[in-house]
Amino acid sequence: MQPQSAKKIKKVVFFGTGGTISGLSDDPNDTLNYTAGGVGIAELASQVRMGSSANDFVSVFEQIAQIDSKDLQFPIWTQLIERIKYWAHDPAVCGFLITHGTDTIEETAFFLAVMTAFEKNHDIPTIALTCAMLPASSTNADGPQNIKDAVGLLIDDAWTKSGVVVVCAGEVHRGEFVQKIYTDRLNAFSSLPYESLATIKDGISLNKKPLLQANSNSFNHVSNELRFDFDCPSIDDLLNHKEWPRVDIIHNYVNSSGDMIHALLNYQSPSSGSLRGLVLAGTGMGTASESVTKALKSAQSAGVLIWQSSRCAFAVLNVRDDLNFYDFHGLTPVKARIALTLHLIANKG
Repeated sequence: MQPQSAKKIKKVVFFGTGGTISGLSDDPNDTLNYTAGGVGIAELASQVRMGSSANDFVSVFEQIAQIDSKDLQFPIWTQLIERIKYWAHDPAVCGFLITHGTDTIEETAFFLAVMTAFEKNHDIPTIALTCAMLPASSTNADGPQNIKDAVGLLIDDAWTKSGVVVVCAGEVHRGEFVQKIYTDRLNAFSSLPYESLATIKDGISLNKKPLLQANSNSFNHVSNELRFDFDCPSIDDLLNHKEWPRVDIIHNYVNSSGDMIHALLNYQSPSSGSLRGLVLAGTGMGTASESVTKALKSAQSAGVLIWQSSRCAFAVLNVRDDLNFYDFHGLTPVKARIALTLHLIANKG
């Protein structure tokens, strides 16, 4: 009779960045006047009752930041991706759990999803971001359950190397698609027009997964008739890049003019230099007023890369041939800005 092999203990690496999930208020009933990032990641995780599954993994804690996510800056992303790459070499690591503020979690999730899609053999364990709509000091804080759900997913063999996900209020969303759409309910996120990946309730039930593909030099996503691609730097190239290019978003609206675009062109930022890219959050199918369009063409002539997006949540763009702007199907303006920034870095912009 052969001896039973010892059960392999998995390792979950926790990265704390702050946010409401670690927020503190003097009044447990006050869910508005609190300070984000008041609780460290190790203390936050210690408050979660994992039950019997606590014996199935060991925890590693790293405090990356303790901020309100509205104040998040690129160096935090750089640190996150560097630490993920470091820990990915440990074969015991089954996943990463990042606690994050809800305001910009969709941007961090998209960034990480893109950056990790190109690593050799896609050999990075699952990255789960989680958050909360109520501060840690709240009587009915939702953060502990979200952390428990995220850890349960990470230690589940069915979710091994499943890319980047956002776990919140019993739902699992793909990092590429998740958006915050509510500010007044615990279930603040959606993957529309796609389905969420899973619901969590006494276990995990999988829904239909969108098709995701990656190749050596561009992020390529195909789902139904939606397709977009752009160049992306490797993690090493990103870490070695000294200065992130300056990319801004310009909106089209009633009585909009090109004045803001001209101002951006003429402004030299002390921290990020001259303007390198612009994302148009256009009306309808990515349209802009004649004044805005003329200014965009001037910016393009000055070497600024112009990408079109739309204010509409689920827009399909039709770009006029004479504009020669990049048609960025399916991405919100903030995600298009991230993609354009990475595209510029990949092309030494």
